[in-house]
Parts: sequence; C-alpha cells; structure tokens
Amino acid sequence: MFWPLTAELMGVAAKNFGIHLEVLYAERDHLLMLKQAEDVANRTNQPDYVIMVNEKQTAPKMLRMFEDSPAKILLIHNDMTVDQRQEIGNEREQIENWIGTVTTDEECGTYKMMEALYQQIGYRVPQVLGITGERGTPVSLERAQGVTDYIAQSGRGKQLQLVFSNWGSADAEVKTRVLLARYPQANIIWAANYSMALGALRAVKALKSPVLVGSTATAPYSASVLTDEGLSISLGSHFFIGAWAMVLLNDYHNGLDFAENGGVRQKLDYLYVINSENAPRYYQAVYEQAHLLDFSIFSKTSQTSSTGYEFSLEPLMGNR
Repeated sequence: MFWPLTAELMGVAAKNFGIHLEVLYAERDHLLMLKQAEDVANRTNQPDYVIMVNEKQTAPKMLRMFEDSPAKILLIHNDMTVDQRQEIGNEREQIENWIGTVTTDEECGTYKMMEALYQQIGYRVPQVLGITGERGTPVSLERAQGVTDYIAQSGRGKQLQLVFSNWGSADAEVKTRVLLARYPQANIIWAANYSMALGALRAVKALKSPVLVGSTATAPYSASVLTDEGLSISLGSHFFIGAWAMVLLNDYHNGLDFAENGGVRQKLDYLYVINSENAPRYYQAVYEQAHLLDFSIFSKTSQTSSTGYEFSLEPLMGNR
C-alpha cells in the first residue's frame, strides 16, 4: 500500500502547484524500473524533473541514464549507500542534474514512538523487546537506533533483546512467542513495520500478556487497529515523502533552491505518532479527505522565512 498512497499524495501536491505528474510503477521489479528509466531518458520530450527511488540499489545506473538529459533528478525514500556515493559522487557533483535527495528521519521517528510508549507504560519500569527488519537493511538499523537512543537518554528501563525479521506478520508472531517465553517481564514490544506489529499483537493476545505494542507504520485505511484491536502506538505518514518532494521541486522551479534551506541532502523529521485519541482525526484527513490537503502552505514561495523546511502533519489536519 505504500507506493499507491505515496503517489496519491504526490498527486494532491502536484494539483496544489499546477504540476503535471506522471507515475510509473515497477512493483519492486528492479529490471522493470531500469527499463522504465531508460524509456523516459530516451523520450523526445524530456520531463522537467524525474523523481526516482534507489530500490535494490539501482539509482546509480538510472542516474547515468539521465547524465545527458535536461531533466533534473530528485532521489527520494531510499538514500544512496556509502559505497554508491564513493562510486558516483554526491548531489550536483559528477552528475550535475542530480539536484537532491529526500529521505525520512527514521531515527527521530522511532525516538518519538518510544517516548509515547514510555508515557503509556506510566510508573512501571520499561522492559522492551524489539523486532526490526532484515539484517543489514539501512532502514532496519536506523529505526532500531532511534529506540536505542531514547532508552539510553531516558535513563529508564532497557531493551531486553532486538531480533531481525523478514518484515512479515507470520515470522514476527513466531518470534514474539519465543521472546515472551524468554522474557516474561517484558511490557513493551516495538516492531519496525505494521505487518510485524500485527504478528506481535496476535502473539500477545494469544498469550494474554500485558504488553504494549507499537508500530513504526500506520494501518492501511482503518483506525480500528488502534481503537479496537489493541495496538498502542503507530508511527505514521511515511508515504508523505513524495508530497514533500513536490514542495521542494516547486520551489526549485520557481527559483527558490531547497539547497539553501536544508541542503541538497534532506532528512525530514515529520513522522506522526498516532494513538487511539488522534487516530480518527488522522484517518479522516489522510485517507478520507486527502484531496482536500493543501501542501502549498509549506512552500517557500509563500513564506518570508529563510530557515529550513518544517514539514508536519498538524497543519494539514487542522481542526478535524
């Protein structure tokens, strides 16, 4: 569901700014993605801008395809690895038309998630279990680091164990059962995506464990997992990354280079902690009335401030 939602919000932002947006889906097929990039790079009428993703580390090859293109390239969601940057350089260097990279600050996000879970645990000493994604995946490690940072800085409780999973619900359920048998004192479980959180939640319910479960992603289209099914905290809004990119490109196109407001490599802290109280308002704004969202309020063309971008969901949700 991530990319359809991302594209939908990009479309809303594009409409706000009068931008024509074309979306090509590769369904995580990196060979198809490369073919699509080649086709676009060979078009007679080139787009002004191309937004691409470093899926399966294909970005360097795609960037090379556009080296001689007049199109400006913006990379979103998955940053280049250290090795890739050593090979291809950084933004606006070897490949001059690669104008920027926009990613989500995952560490800040999970830091906020843990802060909310600690508030819910109250006076009890937090005893934490973690389930993150595949070993070696940058986003898995970044999300785990945010948790580690919060626990250390809070000075309360500890993380009993962190395990790696395959991002799926079934594997997370099995591992949660093992973890709870090993650590019956656990009272918080965090999972690095929504599917794994649901697996952990099933194990918690089956074992009737008094454990809070938090997720680093929202449930698709329904607030019931927070209001009825028992998930304590959900860290939402990753799929706004494309809309924020549209804001940056609109400003760039109008002569306000985002490099002067946060740099060419932007890591955005905008993830939103959703709980049972604010979930209905969040889901109404984001899922039911997304077409009413106004992303122009974040544009530097309508501001006098020269500080960095401050992307946030609160202004979008208003008084809903």
